[in-house]
Amino acid sequence: MSSPRPERFQPPRFGTDGLRGRAGDPPLDPDTLRRVGAALGLWLQRRGPDAKRVLLGNDGRDSAPWILDALAQGLSATEVGSVDVGLTTTPALAYLTRTEPFVAGIMISASHNPAEDNGVKVFDANGRKLDDEAERAIERLTSDCAFDPGAEPRTRIKPELLDRYVDWLGNRFPSLQLAGATVVVDAANGGGSELAPHVLRAFGADVVAVACEPDGANINEGCGALHPKSIVATTRESGAVLGICLDGDGDRCILVDDRGGIHDGDDILATLAPQMLQAGRLPGATAVATVMSNLGLRRMLADCGIRLEMTPVGDRHVAARMREGGFALGAEQSGHVLIDVDGALAGDGLFAALTILALPGVREHGAASVIRTFERFPQKLVNVRVAHKPPLDQNAAIQAAVAAIERELGEDGRVVLRYSGTEDLCRVMVEARDASRMERHAASLARIVEEELRT
Repeated sequence: MSSPRPERFQPPRFGTDGLRGRAGDPPLDPDTLRRVGAALGLWLQRRGPDAKRVLLGNDGRDSAPWILDALAQGLSATEVGSVDVGLTTTPALAYLTRTEPFVAGIMISASHNPAEDNGVKVFDANGRKLDDEAERAIERLTSDCAFDPGAEPRTRIKPELLDRYVDWLGNRFPSLQLAGATVVVDAANGGGSELAPHVLRAFGADVVAVACEPDGANINEGCGALHPKSIVATTRESGAVLGICLDGDGDRCILVDDRGGIHDGDDILATLAPQMLQAGRLPGATAVATVMSNLGLRRMLADCGIRLEMTPVGDRHVAARMREGGFALGAEQSGHVLIDVDGALAGDGLFAALTILALPGVREHGAASVIRTFERFPQKLVNVRVAHKPPLDQNAAIQAAVAAIERELGEDGRVVLRYSGTEDLCRVMVEARDASRMERHAASLARIVEEELRT
C-alpha cells in the first residue's frame, strides 16, 4: 500500500469540527479521502490487534455516496471493515459508535453549511470527537498512503442499527407521553429527516414534519436551525406545543414555542439549569457555555445561584470543560446543548428537545409556559475577511482598540475576537447594554481588524 510521497500532495488539516469544504476540492477530493480512510485505518491498527470496524453515516448530501466509497476504500486497504448506517444524525452515529462494537465512527456532514459543501467528522470508540493529537497523527499518516483507486470498498449496509438509538431515547424518557399533543419538527432536509419524526411519533405526538424531504441539494436551504422563523406560523397555526428546528446533522436545535417565540441555546440553558439545580443534578451549581453566550444569561443564572463557566467557541470545548469539571450541562448559543447521561455527554438536538418536552406543563400548556427567558444584551457580530491569521493578541493596534472599548463599556459590555475555524474570517463581536454604543464599537473595531489583516 505504501509508496513514495507524491510531491504535490498536501496533507489535509482537521479544523475545529473535522474536515470541511467544497465537495470535490481538497481536502474533500477522492484521493485525499482515500488517504484519510487509510490513515485512520493505520492509526486504529496500531492501537491493538483486534479486528476493527468503523461505522459510517451521512446527512443526505449528493456528495455523500462517493465520499463514503473513498473513505471505505482507504479503510479496506488497511484491513479495517466499515458499516454504513445511511441517513442519520451526528449524535445518533456517535451513540451507536459508543454502544456497538465499533472502534471509530465517521459522520459525512457539513452540518449547517450549504449542500455543495461536505465534511468528515471522526469519533473514537467512546463516541467522542478525536482530540487534536489524534487528528495530527492521522494528518501525518496521509502522506504515506497510496493505493489502487479502483479497489472496491467492503462496506455492509445496516440502517436497522438506528432502531437501537430510538430504543435508547425511549428508555431515557420513560414517562414522556405526547398523545394528543402536536409537535412541529424541521429537520433542515438533513440527517434527521426520517429519524426525528419517527422518534416523536413513537412518543405519541401528532407530528407536523417540515423540511424532512432531503433531495441531496436542499439541506439547510431556508430551513432548520439557521432559519427558525420559517416554522413560526406553522407552529402557531397547528396548535403545536413546540416547534423543533434541527440543523443539517441534527446536533443543534433551536426551539419555537406555542406563541411563536424563538429560543436558542442560551434560552435552553436558562431553562434547564435551574430545573437541574432544583433536582440535585447540577454538580457544583455550575453550567458551561462559550464566550458567545449572552452576558444576560450569566447574570440571570447568577441570580439563581448558578455559576456559568465560559469556553472558546465550539461544542468540543464545552464538552472538554464539562468532562474536566464533572459538570452536567453545557450549551452554545447556536443550539448545541450537552447533557450528561450516565457519564456520557448527549450533544443531541433531538435529545435536548425531548428534555424540554418532558418538563411539567409543556404538554398541557405549551412550551412558552416553561421556557425561561432573560434580559439580553444587544450583540453585534461582524465577519471580516482576512488574508492571514496571525495571533490576535500579538497585534498591537487591534489589542489597543479592544482595550479602549472594554474600558469604556466596563461591566456593561465586552468584546470577543476570534478566527473562523473553517473560513478566512475574523469574527468581531461586541456586546453592550446600549445598542448604539455596540454598533459604533463593532464598526470601528471591524475597520481596524480589516486594515491590519487584509494583506
